[in-house]
This record gives sequence, C-alpha cells and structure tokens, in this order.
Amino acid sequence: MATHTFTVSSTLDADDAFERLTDLSRVPAWDDGVRSSDPLPRDDNDVEHCVVGARYDVTVTGFDGNPTSVVYEITEADAPRRFVMVGENDVFRAEDELVLTPTHAGCELTYVGGLELLGDEPPLTPTQLASMFPKIAAVAEAGLRRFQNP
Repeated sequence: MATHTFTVSSTLDADDAFERLTDLSRVPAWDDGVRSSDPLPRDDNDVEHCVVGARYDVTVTGFDGNPTSVVYEITEADAPRRFVMVGENDVFRAEDELVLTPTHAGCELTYVGGLELLGDEPPLTPTQLASMFPKIAAVAEAGLRRFQNP
C-alpha cells in the first residue's frame, strides 16, 4: 500500500471543519481528481453524512485518465476529532484518515492517505504507485488548503 501524509492549517474551528469534510458530496470542491460524489441511501432509505456508514458513489479520474466509479464509506467517526473513509472498486482500495486538532487560529487537519491496487493485473506496479501517489495526494492537499480556509 502506498501512503502519504500531509497537514493543512485551517481558519475553521474543528467542529466546522469536521462538518465540511464529512459531507463527502463536497469532495469535488477540494479534489480535482474527483468528478462527482453522490450520497447513497442507507438501508432505511435515509441519506445522511457525518455518520458511520454514510456511503457515496464517487466518480474519479482513473489511472487511464477515464472516469471510474468508487463507493466510499465513512467507516469510523469521532466528531469533531477524526474520521476514516474507505473507497473501493475492482482496481483499488483507498483508506484515508483525517484528524482535526484545535489550534488558537482554528484547527489543523492531518490527512493520512493510503492506496493499494487490487486484482491479478493491476494497472501499475507497486513502484509506479509509490511514485505516483504523492502527486495525487498533492492535488488534494492544495484543494484542502483552499477548502478549509474559506
């Protein structure tokens, strides 16, 4: 699994930052690699964000440059401190942990992202993935700097 960690300072307090981040329908506002993110109904047909079990149909730019669908789910949440989102399709599994720490000026967001390729014939070698993943994460980092400092 390729991993990358970065920290973004925010003028938002941790509660506001957490609320903005756990609404995964807003990911296209901060990650240029995400084309759309639509909430999926829960078993009770309710659509909620900010809760464990919230799921989203996310369209991302695939390794080949074409759109591909990934289902992301919030698998852990400890408002307003931390949450984990996991996305998976036939090609890859992504796991991202976001930790918010209050500061005197707002909060800091520490983002720990992981990406692993699945299947017998992945589109990249582990070396290629390790080289490419920091560049993918840099796009999200730049977007989060803007998004978390409205």
